[in-house]
Amino acid sequence: MRTRRRHVGVVFLTVVLAAGVLAAAPVRAGGAAIGFGKGLLSLERSERPTSLQFGPDGRLYVAQLDGKIYAYAIVRDGPNTYRVGATETISAVRSIPNHDDDGTLNPSVTGRFVTGMLVVGTAVRPVLYVTSSDPRIGNSETGDTGLDTNSGSLSRLAWTGTRWRHRVLVVGLPRSEEVHATNGLAVDAASDTLYIAQGGHTNMGAPSASFNFLPEYALSGAILSVDLVAVGNGPYELPTLNDRSRPGSPDANDPFGGNDGRNQAKIVPGGPVQVYSPGFRNPYDVLLASNGLLYATDNGPNAGAGGLPAGEGPGGVCTDEPQEPGETAFDSLHLVEGPDDYNGAPNPTRGNTENTWGNRSPVAAVGANPVECDFLDSGPARGSLATFPESTNGIAEYTASNFEGAMQGDLLLVTLLDNLVSRVQLSTDGSTASSVDTLFSGVAKRPLDVTTQPDSGPFPGTIWVADHPSGKIAVFEPNDYDGTPPPCTGLHDPALDEDGDGYDNADELANGTDPCSAADVPPDADGDLTSDGADPDDDNDGLGDEVDAFAVDPDDGRSSTLPLRLTWDAGDPSPGGLLDSGFTGLMSDGVRDYADRFDPSAMTVGSATGSLTIDAAGEGTSHGPANTQDFGFQAGIDIGPTSGTFRLRGRVVAPFGDQAPEPGQAVGIVLGTGGQDDYVELSLTADGVSFLRERNGTIGARRSTPFVLPGPEAVDLILEVDPAASTVQPRYASVNAGAAGPAIALGPPVSVPAGWIAATAGLAVGVTATSEGPAPTFPAVWDSLKATSLVGGAP
Repeated sequence: MRTRRRHVGVVFLTVVLAAGVLAAAPVRAGGAAIGFGKGLLSLERSERPTSLQFGPDGRLYVAQLDGKIYAYAIVRDGPNTYRVGATETISAVRSIPNHDDDGTLNPSVTGRFVTGMLVVGTAVRPVLYVTSSDPRIGNSETGDTGLDTNSGSLSRLAWTGTRWRHRVLVVGLPRSEEVHATNGLAVDAASDTLYIAQGGHTNMGAPSASFNFLPEYALSGAILSVDLVAVGNGPYELPTLNDRSRPGSPDANDPFGGNDGRNQAKIVPGGPVQVYSPGFRNPYDVLLASNGLLYATDNGPNAGAGGLPAGEGPGGVCTDEPQEPGETAFDSLHLVEGPDDYNGAPNPTRGNTENTWGNRSPVAAVGANPVECDFLDSGPARGSLATFPESTNGIAEYTASNFEGAMQGDLLLVTLLDNLVSRVQLSTDGSTASSVDTLFSGVAKRPLDVTTQPDSGPFPGTIWVADHPSGKIAVFEPNDYDGTPPPCTGLHDPALDEDGDGYDNADELANGTDPCSAADVPPDADGDLTSDGADPDDDNDGLGDEVDAFAVDPDDGRSSTLPLRLTWDAGDPSPGGLLDSGFTGLMSDGVRDYADRFDPSAMTVGSATGSLTIDAAGEGTSHGPANTQDFGFQAGIDIGPTSGTFRLRGRVVAPFGDQAPEPGQAVGIVLGTGGQDDYVELSLTADGVSFLRERNGTIGARRSTPFVLPGPEAVDLILEVDPAASTVQPRYASVNAGAAGPAIALGPPVSVPAGWIAATAGLAVGVTATSEGPAPTFPAVWDSLKATSLVGGAP
């Protein structure tokens, strides 16, 4: 999940290895350039959309995270101008009851977590298939919420002519403790088989703190197949293990309540729900293409979120023992080829029947699949068609004949934080990717799903993208929608703007965007139609990007007030800023452009664990005169001498990848003026919990106390600030199961210059990580950063 000045997401093809694919000239179909215009669907009301598709009735169906589905009648008022003419709200799925993980009904939990929808049927009888699960989200901040880890379900909604008839077809599918769930859908009408992209429960196969120590289940982390004839009108209740903590046989409240695996669903030989293709970590979407082949996207693991299973390898001896820290690997596009096609993400439950609950294995009846103990890297080892550095999710096929048919059969994929749509051209037999390039950049904020219109659709050749945090639906209209597209030379000429998007040809080509497509635009933080790469002041506040501590905040923190809450969870409102992280700049060294002080491809914002991760914190430090700190993200808060005391708290998860820190390594939080010469830092180091103050480039007020690591699941680092007294009180607390222990003072309060509080710009608060000297790199993970007022008592 990253975005750079011009960061191109695709890095691997089955036929080509490359650092990226930049469009140096317009893509052409015969003599015509492939180009699109862009508009936003007006009058739509979606919030947190997760899936969208046009139905056979010509309406656009949009599912959102809370379980509500909208059916929009779309009106085209002119080129690139679309609006909703009428809206139907479908709430049937949202009304499915929720349970706790012990199987008991919990009526206080309302709504459903919807991440998959498929629309089929006819114009007069449309049919929706929808996947949903428990709406709660657990992580290192919230701990175990009690969500039902057997809450995944498959619904069918059929229009009768007067109403939607809702049938829950399958219940008891897995649901992770965080956001990996029962996701996208595809159907093979010829065999009445429905395919489900089922998310996994771990980062790399082993239970971990970031995933609340939930193990993989028998049906998690796979493409599942559902025999629609066999399940009929449902509900088909997946048989589960006998949970000895619950009365009865079968257990009370089955199949609900996975109970951390004790009551998970079993694989039943010949049953209507099967593992069609194993070895996925979190397949978000699955597509049955017009060539008859099945494709899926899969989210790769993140550094510091959990490691390989103990006993990893193809020998079938892996266990469910918790392991840290884990590494980042790319997302991938897969051709899904069936049960013998292992895709590389371990599942110890399927890999080794010795992993049991109450001496019972949920896969004993079908036997172990030892290869599922083996982790395979994204790329050739997994048979990936292409890999992507960022979270790549929704997938669709372009079937329209626009541009003389040049895009027919191409796959379109959306990448979340890179904010782009990629075009994948397939080989003739569909088994490999012949090329991958960026079709659109600057889509919205975090695009999640994509759908297209065929020649027979109401808006032929258009592409529609759902943006998750903003709720906007972007519409991309082909340049030849009303006939022959306008000519475009694609020349590197600053006097030309051939696509009319406001960015001249030279600026677009320098950024790798297409000068013949108004839908493909370079990053431009201040919207002044000069790309960030060519603009020396990205927020137009009069400060150059090399000295601006809040480089994408024109108010330099003075428009931001307490409380500040950055958690990066899936259900949170979009915080904006760099990478949609809420941070608006980096600790300034006065020399380097802010964009040169971090590498988006080496970090993750959000992901399943709701955290901010630097994959490998390395050389570079703000300590003393060096001023070489990278990844020192920060935001400004409007604080003055009369603001009242407040607390800055940063939660560090699995410090140093749950390893003992080495001298030179540090991960923590900072507060100061925004530069690398004036700040205080509270961090975890080889010395324990350490604090320092740097003033005018000179370090002082050093102190530390021993703290054994590895130890707690997380550590809270706390700076309590008294603006009136110009003092900072450092504290720290151990965190286990999402609950913090008592906050311990690290010595008395420390004075800071009054000028830090009364500065023209806001007070800078942020995070820092470094590994100096011979110390190795390590994953730095923050679950949250919060600044809250202490006036009237501690929050």
